[in-house]
Amino acid sequence: MRILVTGGCGFLGSHFVRARLRQHSQDTIVNADYLTYAGSLDNLEEAADNPRHHHVLVDVSNTAALEPLWDDRFDLIVHFAAETHVDRSLENAGAFVRTNVVGTQSLLAAVQRHRSDGPDPVIVIVSTDEVYGPTPEGQTFLPDQPLAPTSPYAASKAAADMIALAYAASLDLDITVVRSVNVYGARQYPEKLIPLFVARGLAGENLPLYGDGRQRRSWLYVDDFVDGLSTICTDDGKRRTQSIWHLGSAEETENISLAEQICDLCEIDRGLIQFVSDRPGHDRRYALDYSETAATFDWQPRTQLSDGLSRTVAWIRGNREWARGRLGWMPIFLRGDRT
Repeated sequence: MRILVTGGCGFLGSHFVRARLRQHSQDTIVNADYLTYAGSLDNLEEAADNPRHHHVLVDVSNTAALEPLWDDRFDLIVHFAAETHVDRSLENAGAFVRTNVVGTQSLLAAVQRHRSDGPDPVIVIVSTDEVYGPTPEGQTFLPDQPLAPTSPYAASKAAADMIALAYAASLDLDITVVRSVNVYGARQYPEKLIPLFVARGLAGENLPLYGDGRQRRSWLYVDDFVDGLSTICTDDGKRRTQSIWHLGSAEETENISLAEQICDLCEIDRGLIQFVSDRPGHDRRYALDYSETAATFDWQPRTQLSDGLSRTVAWIRGNREWARGRLGWMPIFLRGDRT
C-alpha cells in the first residue's frame, strides 16, 4: 500500500508511521511534514534509513507545494497535519485557520485535481472530541452529535471536518473522519498537560493546574489510538458503513487526580501542584461514545491509564534533555502565574 501521511513527524503521526512500517512490510510512506515547532525528524529515528519511508518538507496549506507529491497515486491518505494546542489558538487563531482549515481544503483539492482512471485513495481525517464542545455530566457523544466548538482550535477542526465531509458528499471522494479523546504517550510535545507536568515535575518546577482542577477528560494511550486508527484505515468494508468514527476510552478522570498520579509516579511532592487562573472558555468535560467502533472493528483500548502514565513518565525520565529543550512557552494569560 502506498500511503501519504501529512504531519507524520508530529506526536500522533510519527507513532502511526513507525507502527505501519513495522507491522505492514508492503507499505511505503510519503511523509509530508513542514517541521514546525511540534514536529521533528527525531520522532522518526527508527525510520531514518528505511527505504519505505520518505519525508518531504511541505506546508499543506500551500497548494503549489503539494503538487510534486503526486508523482504516483496513493492508496491511502492519513491527514494528521494540524495546529493542536488550545492555549496557542487563543493567542494566534490565524495559524489554526491556515493549517487546519485551509490545509485540509488544499489537500482535498489536490486529490480532486489528480483523480485518475484508477480507484480514488482512501482519505482519513484525524480529528478531536473537542469539536462537539463540552459534554454534559452523565452523557457521551455519538458521531451524529451536532458540533458546538468553543475554542479557536476546536472551531478550526470542526471546519476542517465539515469541509472534508462536504468534499465526500459533493465529489464522491472516499473520506472518513476519526475523532478521538485525549491521546498521550512518549514523544508528545510538552505543552499538553501530561508531558508538561511530567517534564516540569522531574525538573522540580511547579505544575500549573487551571482553575479548580475538576475538569474531566478521557485518556487514550497512543499505542491504542494507532491500533484503532490503523484498523479503521485498512478495513474498507466496515469503514464505509458510516463517515465518522470515534476512538474513545473509559479512562475518564479529573485533571487534579491526573496531576496527583503524575506527582506520585515522578516521586515528587504533590505540593508542586499550583492552582492558576483558569483558561478562558475552558470546557469542563469531554466524553465520546465509541461503542460503534468497538463493535464494528472489534477494537478496545488495552492500556490502563496507570500503565500508560507509568510508561510515559519512564520515557520522559529517560529523555529529559528532549523534554527540557522543548519547555519554555506559556500562554499569555498564564505567564504571570509561571514559576
